[in-house]
Amino acid sequence: MWLAASVSALLLALGLFTVGKGLHLNANAVTTEAEVVDVDLGGRSDFVRVRFSSGQETNLWAWTGSPQVGTTMLVDYVEDPHWARDARVLAPKADLWLRFGMGLWFAGGTLWERRRYAREELARRNGW
Repeated sequence: MWLAASVSALLLALGLFTVGKGLHLNANAVTTEAEVVDVDLGGRSDFVRVRFSSGQETNLWAWTGSPQVGTTMLVDYVEDPHWARDARVLAPKADLWLRFGMGLWFAGGTLWERRRYAREELARRNGW
């Protein structure tokens, strides 16, 4: 029970970090055009690499659709931690659904188990 509660708390915290990172980009990022220079989708480590007009390249943290090499897209970019994302998204949808969904699933399982344990304890005390 404690393990499930810990996993739930960790997953929910990671989900909140993901949303926080997206909100940080909303508040502090510069929106600029960038050219897609490398794409690997459908593999073990998906990534989209873009090049800014300054010549600097970075990987996108979040994007939508299937960007093609050579296309231009609007990118939100924060230079200090080198975070960049497609300007049309807040955060990676898969990360949000997985972290929050699994976190809530573990929390629900923990609550269900705790409730079952409380019922058994009450029955034992009352001699049922």
